Amino acid sequence: MKMNIGFIGFGEVGFEMSKGFYSQGKNLNLFVYDHLYKNIETKNRAEKVQAALFDEPLKVVQQELNILFVAVPASYSSEAWNSILPGLNKNTLCVDLSTASSETKQRICKELSNKDITFIDAAIMGPLKGNQHKVPMIVSGIGAKEFIKWGKNFEMNLSYVSELAGDATNIKFIRSIFTKGLSTLLFEVMEIADKLNLDDTILDSITKTIDKEPFENVINRLITGNVLHSERRIKEMDNVIDFMLNNHVEAEMTKATRNKLITITNSSIKEKFHGKAPLHWKEVMQKINET
Repeated sequence: MKMNIGFIGFGEVGFEMSKGFYSQGKNLNLFVYDHLYKNIETKNRAEKVQAALFDEPLKVVQQELNILFVAVPASYSSEAWNSILPGLNKNTLCVDLSTASSETKQRICKELSNKDITFIDAAIMGPLKGNQHKVPMIVSGIGAKEFIKWGKNFEMNLSYVSELAGDATNIKFIRSIFTKGLSTLLFEVMEIADKLNLDDTILDSITKTIDKEPFENVINRLITGNVLHSERRIKEMDNVIDFMLNNHVEAEMTKATRNKLITITNSSIKEKFHGKAPLHWKEVMQKINET
């Protein structure tokens, strides 16, 4: 008996995952829809993985699917689910791969649950190119464990989070603050370093700082340090901003650092610890998030 896999959205996510499923050599059928179904590139993609390409999303879910992936831009997530809701059935695992908000995914989950349809929130946590359907994903929702079990048939790399749809998305979003923020911060750092021919020196200095201790210790030292020193560091960042502007380099990330230091100072976090350094970063977060 063939496995029926559907995709609503056949851009990079849908195509790369389809290539992975197809390469497994399993006994399967692929059914796909994309709003650019008339586009020659979309047609070529479908042909490469021998997928049936439809001109309406509802036609995909009418194929008695074992699993359905919705892989559309976040702004179209609700629209995509609404377009197929009348044709969904309880025998299909429904997986949302979009970057829609957790609130949106929880609302969609509720709508599907009212029809006894299993909804899974899946967050892609790595590059699709090369990994394809085996890209690391974290999954949440009532059907998350069932999806993980299904994915083992195709050697998918799925990690369970919780039964609450939206939790996987929240983890991805919070992690993105770090990964995208760090990449942008490093861009700004090395831009000014290269301009002053100090790039190798700065790289060596940063590397030694990060590599000398476990990263968890780095987190602890940096976060707890801001409790006592945020006010002093505001002035330092003002000087850094002037330095960068004098060298004709925009200081967006540095300005953001100064603004966050101002927020930390205005929270009176130092007074909450009576002017003493906290032992662990979790203590700091607990104080900051006290209501």
